[in-house]
Amino acid sequence: MTSALERLDALSLELPVLGPPKYAYEATTQWGELLFVSGQISRTGAGVVLTGRLGETVDTAEGVAAARVAALNLLARLHAAVGLDRVERVLKLTAWVSGTPDFTGQPTIVDGASQLLIDVLGEAGRHARTALPAPVLPAGAIVELDAVVAVRS
Repeated sequence: MTSALERLDALSLELPVLGPPKYAYEATTQWGELLFVSGQISRTGAGVVLTGRLGETVDTAEGVAAARVAALNLLARLHAAVGLDRVERVLKLTAWVSGTPDFTGQPTIVDGASQLLIDVLGEAGRHARTALPAPVLPAGAIVELDAVVAVRS
């Protein structure tokens, strides 16, 4: 059986090192076997925020790539909180996609994040999901994700 970190390596991906939140909240909180991960935007490991809006300045491929970056940040938060191999299941992923009022392709964009979670976590990465439109996100980000995760004790 391959570990999540081995799968990341096989995908030529590295978890970014994320600092603490800038504001008055926690990056993750745990209650029993549930871990809640705060919103993770499309900020690269180099600290560059992938910005713009679908239907205006960002195309579908760029949006999918931004969703993958946000998912990688979510995985980094999970790893820092409990370790990826303690993830029993990603229960719920909520995603916001910055776009114009007529952009309706949020599910396509968010599939980039969903597929990365499955690729790294295997069956534990399969989840329920909501993909929502947003006129603007923090720091002008293209995508923001949060999650509820079941963890092994």
